[in-house]
Amino acid sequence: MSRVWMGADDALGDDDAVGVADRISSGEISAAEAVDAAIERAERAEPLIAAFATTDFDRARQRASGQVTGRFAGLPTAMKDQTAVAGLPLGLGSQALDGAGPSVSSSPITKVFESVGTISLGTTTLPEFGLTSSSDFHHGPPTRNPWNRDHIAGGSSSGAAALVAAGVVPMAHGGDGGGSIRIPAAACGLVGLKPSRGRLPHENDVARLPVKISAYGVLSRSVGDQCAFLAAAERYFPQPALPPVGLVDRPLDRPLRIGVLSTSPVNRTPASSVVDAVADTASLLEQLGHHVTVIDEASEATTQAFGDDFVLYWAFLAGALAVGGKKLINPAFDSTKLTSFTRGLANHARRNVHRIPGAIRRLKAAPELYHRQFGACDVVLSPTVSDPAPTLAYLGKDLDYQTHMDRLMRWAAYTPLHNVVGAPGISLPVALDLDLMLPVGVHLAARVGQERLLLELALQVEEARSFPKLSDFA
Repeated sequence: MSRVWMGADDALGDDDAVGVADRISSGEISAAEAVDAAIERAERAEPLIAAFATTDFDRARQRASGQVTGRFAGLPTAMKDQTAVAGLPLGLGSQALDGAGPSVSSSPITKVFESVGTISLGTTTLPEFGLTSSSDFHHGPPTRNPWNRDHIAGGSSSGAAALVAAGVVPMAHGGDGGGSIRIPAAACGLVGLKPSRGRLPHENDVARLPVKISAYGVLSRSVGDQCAFLAAAERYFPQPALPPVGLVDRPLDRPLRIGVLSTSPVNRTPASSVVDAVADTASLLEQLGHHVTVIDEASEATTQAFGDDFVLYWAFLAGALAVGGKKLINPAFDSTKLTSFTRGLANHARRNVHRIPGAIRRLKAAPELYHRQFGACDVVLSPTVSDPAPTLAYLGKDLDYQTHMDRLMRWAAYTPLHNVVGAPGISLPVALDLDLMLPVGVHLAARVGQERLLLELALQVEEARSFPKLSDFA
């Protein structure tokens, strides 16, 4: 087993994002020192984990040498190669965009990260268009899990998770259209929050998509980093349609009604370490004074039919990209270079085109079904994924489409519901599989707009049960 932890006696130390930002703010270290330390770590880690799509070290050093303001002024980070960064190519994890030039301007979410003071070292890897949770890629070497390099980092925010877990940067940008922040967080022993739909700006906000499932956020090593980032971002992107979050700086102090959903209709046999982690967390929540009940999963919101509808909608999006990539993404788009998985999804959409309107109609009704099933609960506890991170070969790049999809849906069946509903969800690294020595995550979800409640509860769990840290085992 080969672990990768870059923590060192340098400017970053082993601090989380808040800790590093506070030391920069106090003058204990400079932004330039923090960025230099992160770049040195990145140069050592990259041959081992392959987490960067594009590096931008020179511009990072240049920005760190100037005046940087914001809550995270001078904090080194990285942006997922899913959103535009001015001066860097937008690759979306696809060889179909190999001919694309650098982006002329940055996306709204990139500008939010810049506004809160972070300094990006480059862009991070993802599977093609973020359509799977594998980190074994056609377009480059696999992004490896720092806990065990023979295992995937999860996805689609693969490189972001690997960089944070390995200690290269304390916090990194991620995107989540079906679990793509929360799944790699669980795989790599991190905290990953998918905010409510619209909480942070997204390119899809202005797209004419029938169901908007994607959200941006961060992966971090502490709940406190999630709280501080969301509060800082909210200052630059207030969302009047949602309740304000503000700075969450203390754990919950009142009892909640918490429902437990321990299995999925797609996979009724999660790994024993995952079952134990959910049960132990439920027990902890009871000890903390919450009212915990088991949820009847025999509902339209959590059936196999929902999974089928989600996959068909996913396929519809893949098909739209395959056919219209030149217009939708970049004139340099070359559809002949698409992966077999993307082509398989597009073919699934073509074969079932008559079913797509019905699937979209049912997905649009999902919020009502969600409220019907979970309305009596303030928070729902479930696994994040069914097993600790599988080996690279389990979701390998050379699998045929159907095998890949079957394995993906069995592993990552818990998170897509919250994307369709638009509700916030957070993965917490509460346990360790002692046989595999890999982290195990559990998932907490709240109603739309209730990030504050969710973060208060997450702080309470973190305070009551310290999370396993890679630095303790490296």
